[in-house]
Amino acid sequence: MTYEKQRHINRLVDRPNTYTLTENEDGTVLIVPAWRVIAGTPVDEVRLNHIEDGIEGAHLLIEQTDRRVTRIEAFLDIDSRGVTGAQARFADTYDGQTDPVLQFDQTKTFSLIELAASTSLVSVPVASITGFSVGQEVTIASSAGVEDQPITAINADSNTLTFPTVLFSHPKGAMIARSTMERDTENQRLRIGNWSTYSVTITEI
Repeated sequence: MTYEKQRHINRLVDRPNTYTLTENEDGTVLIVPAWRVIAGTPVDEVRLNHIEDGIEGAHLLIEQTDRRVTRIEAFLDIDSRGVTGAQARFADTYDGQTDPVLQFDQTKTFSLIELAASTSLVSVPVASITGFSVGQEVTIASSAGVEDQPITAINADSNTLTFPTVLFSHPKGAMIARSTMERDTENQRLRIGNWSTYSVTITEI
């Protein structure tokens, strides 16, 4: 919202600070400017609140700009360190605002089959491919171990993610995530996320 500037004009009189006193029958006195003209520049709540609102708006804009600059500085700092993996950069200033460029990617899914360790391409059926892109680096985590692998291909028809290799033999239900970290907004830090695999047995009664 743009600030609408108000124009103030001094009201000058021929005899400033000159007043007419009229005594009333009840003993009170009525004081009015001479010549019944308002002397000086009027100051009221409308004008003062307009000024205060403008100052508040300017401060909010400065704070938002400052947070944006902080995110950009974080982005440039991370970028200069040669971070690998597409879209691997993020910054969080814990101010309750989500940055469209530097937001923390928490896309997660899980494998629908067991994964055997392999030194060649491995296609893994997953619960969902939403949010994943070819070239991204993901973390595969399970009771067998934790490893980082880039996505080399995505098949939308079969809901599969393809990796160049798999280091560990992961059980069914292994987590596949852009990051296993979770945001702790109360303490303003990242913490290690929880993950686990389960075995479910269905018995007919």
